[in-house]
Amino acid sequence: MRYLAIFLLGTLVLSLNISCEKDSKATCQQLKNSIINSDKEQVKTIITQFITTLPSSTYTQQNLNALASSVQQHCAMNASALCFDCIQTMPTQSEIRISFANGATTVEKTIDISYNSNNKMIFYNLHD
Repeated sequence: MRYLAIFLLGTLVLSLNISCEKDSKATCQQLKNSIINSDKEQVKTIITQFITTLPSSTYTQQNLNALASSVQQHCAMNASALCFDCIQTMPTQSEIRISFANGATTVEKTIDISYNSNNKMIFYNLHD
């Protein structure tokens, strides 16, 4: 009975891991497609999902770097924080540069990150 329980638990953990990997790959493909098509609303939805998985979503240089790193690690694309709090608008904004191969071309876009009234990171814009 003990071995059956261990087997069932192992099977459950393995299936959950595979499911998470499939979800992650689907999310990353959606992100790439949305960036290619300049679908700001879909990019906003996905980047917001990434923000909510961070240990902290407070608008800091460290968390901006963590966001870029998370996108890069999960989605096999280049993502780097270009600058923190460097766009002098109201409110100020930061930039993350995204690039990835799409066939024979390289797609490059910039994601602007800002903050809300609780000083939490929010997606602000997508541009070339």
